[in-house]
Amino acid sequence: MDLPPGYTLHPEAPDVESYRRLRAVSGLTPRSAAAAEAGLPHGVHAVTIRHQQRAVGMGRIVGDGALFLHIVDIAVDPAHQGRGLGKAVMAALMAHIRAHAPAEVHVSLIADGEARHLYAQFGFAPVMPDSIGMALWIKPD
Repeated sequence: MDLPPGYTLHPEAPDVESYRRLRAVSGLTPRSAAAAEAGLPHGVHAVTIRHQQRAVGMGRIVGDGALFLHIVDIAVDPAHQGRGLGKAVMAALMAHIRAHAPAEVHVSLIADGEARHLYAQFGFAPVMPDSIGMALWIKPD
């Protein structure tokens, strides 16, 4: 997928500061520097979109790399939204999955709000009523 002029896609996770900033400005739950430092190196694959050397979009794949993969941290700085960057992030992540994962891999994600329309373009569909997503947040006291 082509990016608008001035944007570049890099097959790497953003640095900790950029990761935390992108999560915050895009409305995702903030993460501590310690959690980001511990988690970012252990993803299966990640992409970062840069504009003038600054990270403005990102997405990651986590999981075991063969049986289960989960797409997380899809975020685009609001100042750069509406340019197809989220779609470019998803296209890059899905291209990686199709090129490297076995045919039977289960890929999941959690769609917040209107983001479900973006994910539907890549074949993702609600799992209800057969399944229901569940979550548990473990937070420091």
